[in-house]
Amino acid sequence: MQDILKVGRSDAIYNGHSYLTKVPVMAIVPFIEEYTKTGDTVADIFAGSGMTAVAAKMAGRNAIVSDISRLGKHIGTGYLSSVTPEEFETEARRILNDSKATVGHFYDSLREEDGLKMSFGKTIWSFVYECGHCQNEINYYNALHDNDWDPKKLKCPSCGEIFVKKGAKFLRDEPVVVSLKGCAGKQIEQRLSEFDYEKIESAESSGIFEYFPSVDIPEDREMYKRSALKKWNLTSTHKFFSHRNAIILYDLWQRFEQVENESLRQKLKFAFTAILPRASKRYQWSKKAPLNAAIQNYYIAPVFYEWNVYELIERKINALVKADKQITDYRGNDALETNQEYVTASADNLAHLHDNSVEFVFTDPPFGSNIFYADMNLFHEAWLGEYTDNTSEAVMRTTGKDKAKSKESYQKILTGAFKEARRVLKNDGHLSVVFGNSQGSIWAVVQQALRDAGFTNKPVNITILDKGQRSVKGLNSGTEKVVTLDLIVTVQKSDENSAPKEYELRNDGMDVIEKTIDAISFSEELTASHIYLDILRNAMYEGVAIAEIDLGKITQIIHDKGYKINPKSGKLLLADV
Repeated sequence: MQDILKVGRSDAIYNGHSYLTKVPVMAIVPFIEEYTKTGDTVADIFAGSGMTAVAAKMAGRNAIVSDISRLGKHIGTGYLSSVTPEEFETEARRILNDSKATVGHFYDSLREEDGLKMSFGKTIWSFVYECGHCQNEINYYNALHDNDWDPKKLKCPSCGEIFVKKGAKFLRDEPVVVSLKGCAGKQIEQRLSEFDYEKIESAESSGIFEYFPSVDIPEDREMYKRSALKKWNLTSTHKFFSHRNAIILYDLWQRFEQVENESLRQKLKFAFTAILPRASKRYQWSKKAPLNAAIQNYYIAPVFYEWNVYELIERKINALVKADKQITDYRGNDALETNQEYVTASADNLAHLHDNSVEFVFTDPPFGSNIFYADMNLFHEAWLGEYTDNTSEAVMRTTGKDKAKSKESYQKILTGAFKEARRVLKNDGHLSVVFGNSQGSIWAVVQQALRDAGFTNKPVNITILDKGQRSVKGLNSGTEKVVTLDLIVTVQKSDENSAPKEYELRNDGMDVIEKTIDAISFSEELTASHIYLDILRNAMYEGVAIAEIDLGKITQIIHDKGYKINPKSGKLLLADV
C-alpha cells in the first residue's frame, strides 16, 4: 500500500447522499483488493453510510456491514438497492408530476417582467433583529444589501448606528427575494409581491405541522447545548422547515410510501432523505453561490434559502443514476454477483457474525467528541420512524452528567469493537481502522484499544488518507489547528496474537518528533497535518506512546524549526518567504 492515498470527495457515489462522515469508496477499494481476493467477505463494524459495502460490491467481494445508526442503514441500503435507472427515473418523475398537479401551486410566483405565473426556483429569507440602540427592526439581508454586502459595515437603517449581529436580539425570519427564470432565460431576483405573500400565508394556515413527521431534540442531547437549540426555539425537527416546503415534502413522502415494489420504494425514499438538509432552513445563502447545509450541527444562517423541493429532487434523481452507474461500471457484471448486507448492531456485539468468518474488516469509528451521530440523525430519522440508540454510541461527551466518564466509556466501546473484529476475523486476516484527531490523548485511546483487543504486534501498514479538503475550523482559524487528514492503520490477526500480551509502550515521543521533523523534505504541498500524521505513524510503527503528541505542539515545533503556515492554504512556507 502507498504511504499517502489521495482521493477526492466529488465523485457521484460520494455526492449521492450526505452523511456526517464518509470515507470515499475509492479510498476503501484499494484496501479490499490488497487484503482479500474475489469472493471473500468484508465486514465494517462502524458502517455509517455503508461505503465499505459499496466498495466491496465494486471490488467483487461479499460484505456484511453493521452500525447502530438507523439513518446509516437507510443510506447504505439505498446505495445497494437493485433498481434499474429506467425504473427509478420513470416512477420518480410520475410521482413528481402527480405531486406538482396537487400542491405545486405553492411555488407559483408572478414574473415582474411580464406578469407571467410560473414556479420560482428559490426564495431567500432573512433574520430580523432588534437594533440595540433604537430598538427598531433590522432586516439582515437588507442591511447587507445597503452596505455593499460587507457584514462588518452594517448600520441600522433607522438610527445609523453600527450593527453587530453577535448578541443582537432575534425577532423572526421573513422572505425578502424570489429567484425565478427571466424572459431572457437566466435566473433573475425580484422582491416579493402581494401574490407571493398570499401563497406563504396560505401555506402557514394549512396546519401542515400537525401531521408533518417531527421529533423533539431532548435537552440531555449533546447537540441541544452545542447548537443552542433552546435559545433559537429549534427543539423539534419540524421547526427547520418552511410551511411551503413542509407541504411538498409531506406530499412526496406519502406518495413514495405507496410504491409497492420494495427496492424501488427504498430508492425513492433514499433520494428524498438525501435532499432534506437543502430542503430546510439549514441551506445557507451566500452572495456568490449557495453554501452547503451545515450537516454536523443544527445551524440556521441569518440568510437562508427556501429552495423549490421539486428542483432539488429532480437533481438528486439524476445524481443517483450517475452514482449507480459508477458502482456497476467499476467491474461490470462481476459487481452484481456478490452479496452485501447491512445489519443493525453495536460494534461491540456482532452477534450476527461467527468466529473466524471474514477475511477483512475495514472500519471508520467515530473520532472522539468530533460528531454526535445519534443527535444529528434525528433530523432524518423523524421520517424513518426509527432512531439511533445514543446510549451505546462511541463518542466522548463534552457536556452534561456523562462528561466525566466519557473518555473511559469511549475507550471501552472501542476496545470491545476491536475485540469483536478480531473474533470474527480469520487467522492472518486484517483490520484497517480509519481515524483522525488533533489530540494525542484521543489517538492513545485507539492505540490502547487495539492492544487491549489482542492486536499487539506492530501495524503492518499505516497510510495517510488525503481527501483534499481542509476543515472549516482550520480555515477559520487561519492556521492548522484541526487535523485535515486521516490515518488508515492496518493490523493483522495472527497466531502470535492468540491471547492479548501486555507490554510497555516506550516514552520516546520527543525523539520521534525531532527525527521526523529533521528529516522533512520540504515541498510546496507539505502541511502541518502531513507532518503530524507522519510523526504519529512513525511512533506507532516503533511502539512509542502517543498520548502527548498533539497537533498544537507539533505546529509550535514546526514554527521553532523555521517554518510558517500559509493561512489560506494551510501549507508550509519557509520563514523568510
